[in-house]
Amino acid sequence: MTKSRPRSRTAGFTLIELLVVIAIIAILIGLLLPAVQKVREAAARTQCLNNLKQLGLACHNYHDANGKLPYVRSGGGQNRHSWAMLLLPYIEQDNIYKTYQSTITGVNKTDGLNNHNTTNATMTAAREAQVKTYVCPSRRGPPVLCNLNDSATSVKGMGSDYAICAGHSTTVPTTGIFRLVNGTPADHQKAGITLMGVSDGLSNTLMIGEKHVKQGTFGDYRTDGLIYSAGETQSYRRVAGTSQPLALAPTADVNSQFGSYHTGVCQFVFGDGSVRGLRNSTPGDTLALLANATDGQVIPSYD
Repeated sequence: MTKSRPRSRTAGFTLIELLVVIAIIAILIGLLLPAVQKVREAAARTQCLNNLKQLGLACHNYHDANGKLPYVRSGGGQNRHSWAMLLLPYIEQDNIYKTYQSTITGVNKTDGLNNHNTTNATMTAAREAQVKTYVCPSRRGPPVLCNLNDSATSVKGMGSDYAICAGHSTTVPTTGIFRLVNGTPADHQKAGITLMGVSDGLSNTLMIGEKHVKQGTFGDYRTDGLIYSAGETQSYRRVAGTSQPLALAPTADVNSQFGSYHTGVCQFVFGDGSVRGLRNSTPGDTLALLANATDGQVIPSYD
């Protein structure tokens, strides 16, 4: 009589062993994810800093070529242009600027440049061309398309996460390194000041910073509209002061203030080209001193 051999155990994992392995992997992912997120945010913040550095350098190069800083806007109205249009040739986007300058059949011009509201295919391509220097990667990625106005059929174009600092309050004429004035388009286009005219010192004066855009309102024409258009002041300029402290969170309402999606800080390029992050808790009166280019006041420590 032959004896049956005991069955050998088939190599493999039991259900319990598989569950243990899955649990270990889940724990490791949970531990690594915050670190990965921190690295990604650090990289995004560095890119944002570099964008501001490039915009500051562009302003200085514009000044060298024109004898003064860019004007804030060519006049009021959606078809007039802002400082962001003037800087295009200085951030390697001369092709967009030249398209706006060109004569195109059926397209009208305002202040020497083609109107933003045209639906011409060539102009649409230029208006919507993605300019990475104008976008903070912590807040959003391409394509960034913002509305020109409140029309249901509003044309769209390049937006921006940055705005010039017009001073310490919304009162016009403003007090910043970039000046808003009352008057005709000719007056607006003469409003750029020289770097020598910043009597408080370039290293003590805000130039361009991250503008606050409330979470869930991307593309809103009033606060996040086409950056090349002068139609809505909150889209292309902001102020910093006692009534407009830095936004404490992305969910804060927009009130002409600066603010970022970085944790705890908002980044600015100063008049000397240096880029620094200001704590969101920086007192409003300190911000006002930094925003005012010619008040002659001593600025307290804010680091």
